[in-house]
Amino acid sequence: MLYLTRDEIDRWLKEDVPYIDLTSWTLGIREQQGSIAYFTRDEAVVCGTEEVRQIFDHLHIETDRFIPSGQQVKQGEVLISGKGRAEDLNMAWKVGQNILDHCSGIATKTRRMVDDAKSINPKVAVLTTRKGFPGTKSLTTKSIMVGGALPHRLGISETILIFKQHMNMIGGFEALLKKLPEVKGECCEKKIIVETGSLEQAVSLCQAGVDGIQFEKIKSTELKNAVKHLRTEFPHVVALAAGGINESNVKDYAETGVDGIVTTSLFSAKPLDIGVKIEPIQIHL
Repeated sequence: MLYLTRDEIDRWLKEDVPYIDLTSWTLGIREQQGSIAYFTRDEAVVCGTEEVRQIFDHLHIETDRFIPSGQQVKQGEVLISGKGRAEDLNMAWKVGQNILDHCSGIATKTRRMVDDAKSINPKVAVLTTRKGFPGTKSLTTKSIMVGGALPHRLGISETILIFKQHMNMIGGFEALLKKLPEVKGECCEKKIIVETGSLEQAVSLCQAGVDGIQFEKIKSTELKNAVKHLRTEFPHVVALAAGGINESNVKDYAETGVDGIVTTSLFSAKPLDIGVKIEPIQIHL
């Protein structure tokens, strides 16, 4: 389960309830006991129920049904439900629905893309970029992992990935080749991956001792030949494909023999259609 602080939950709720639930107040239903149930109108991979359960706990809503993230669910299935005060149910309503909508949408799209890629190359990894919408990284990271992918890198503090923008600041490609021994010495326990758009540069980088090549925006037909060349001369080097890869062409890139496919497309998944029922509980004395 994703680790959430109470501050994060409070912040999510505060966005939707800046002061009070005015509707529950004016209708006079705040203290009325009721039930809430989130259900899916689509077949999907569910994601986000653990976070909704934490919101329930935070608002003193008792969870009575729960399907863990990662499960395949059918149309009409209840993902999570609970009981509590009407005011609390209404405060949880949209925050929980938005989490399930977006997280399950991403997880479902990810599962399809991973299945497509692995149907061609069972060993290939599907990886996501850092190009998600700011403030959503924790939830989107969980969503793609639930769907079977992994983050390419969670932030620029954890890995060394050199782009053209970095090379420009040190004098270009040739300057990078000269600097690589120094970089490898300073960061001896880190792998060094460099992005390039040509086989010629890739060979030079491999000769200089890089650990991985990220091929950017190369057609799958060309990339297949490039990967074959690297496998022959530099079998230890990790080969990645990036740039414009999505559900429509992921099989083509899986067929190239790369170790990993890097994509941003999973972050733009269509939200799942999650329905919500809130009903009163009849108390018999």
